[in-house]
Amino acid sequence: MPEPDSAVADLSGALRFWHRDVRGIIELIQSRGLAFHGLRSSAGAGPNRMLAAMACALTPPGQRTIVENSPEAVDALRPRAVRELPDIGTRTATLLAEYGLHTIGDIADVPHLTLQRLLGARPGRTLHDRAHGCDTQTVDPTPTPASIGADHRFPRDELDPAAHGAPCSPSPTTSVPACVQATRSPKG
Repeated sequence: MPEPDSAVADLSGALRFWHRDVRGIIELIQSRGLAFHGLRSSAGAGPNRMLAAMACALTPPGQRTIVENSPEAVDALRPRAVRELPDIGTRTATLLAEYGLHTIGDIADVPHLTLQRLLGARPGRTLHDRAHGCDTQTVDPTPTPASIGADHRFPRDELDPAAHGAPCSPSPTTSVPACVQATRSPKG
């Protein structure tokens, strides 16, 4: 999930449309953000979402970092701390440090079965893949909202004590429930 002050975009379909490479599209996005909104941004691009996010985290504002799809680019991750990988929390980093795994290179050198034994099947396999620069996450154009809300404006005060406990069955003369009808009648 992206940070609140970030955006994630899959540029693969835009390359042909804009007749530009990745660097050109990023420069266009950054220059328009600066021109229209006065927003200096940092940008990162890579062959997958994880590498692009890590490249962006290392980039100062107003600059861009593009990670190529090559073994040399993945080797550049090796000296980075384990905590810089996505979804690695403090407890996982502490557990890995107890076993002498402090860098991404340390994790890449450990067999995936060892990581699975330490963390569990799925987390161990995922961590091993990410240490090798592999990430299967895709960019979801419509992410699930963090919360959903709805409101309804009632024509009368719903906190009226006189209406509490009134029966809500339809009145014999109208289709309006009796509890609503009772609150609309003048009090005597």
